[in-house]
Amino acid sequence: MKTVVLVGFLLGIFLTPSSADEAIQIINKGDDGGSVYQTVNINKQVNVAVFNLYSGRHSSNAVFDYNQGIIAYHVPYKGICILARMDKKTFPGLGDFETMVHDKREMRKELRALRKHYEITSSMIPNLSEFSGAIQGMCWGLPTYWATEYERPRPLIDASGCSGLKFLFLEVGLCGDIRLF
Repeated sequence: MKTVVLVGFLLGIFLTPSSADEAIQIINKGDDGGSVYQTVNINKQVNVAVFNLYSGRHSSNAVFDYNQGIIAYHVPYKGICILARMDKKTFPGLGDFETMVHDKREMRKELRALRKHYEITSSMIPNLSEFSGAIQGMCWGLPTYWATEYERPRPLIDASGCSGLKFLFLEVGLCGDIRLF
């Protein structure tokens, strides 16, 4: 939990609410029936969205940097950060998140299709200085790995582990070497 608070503080330094164009707060029921609290800060000036998912032990964070085309996922309960390249053809646009919140009922079909699957590589990223301040702030000091997007979930029987995250309506599957999970 201390890690989540620290990450929130560091992200606050780089993306203060006063410079955010949009701040969204949502409380949903999790898969286990408990409450899941989410915040999303969208800054259109720097083309970045920051997601914070508060769900007890399984809390997580994400930065979607549209200028660099990089997605960063922080999984504190695993103590890792994962970076992936954004496929701008299939990834929701920066303005889409606000629309999705307000038009949830009308967009059920589109929202069910928002699933991304990533295979985490075993090679660590040694230097985060080439990435934006928000990504550096979230991943600094953590083992950080590249991930590659793939179309479908991997077969259930293989030597990897997976973790599922849900940011608003975007479901993310992260799979990698069993040692990561």
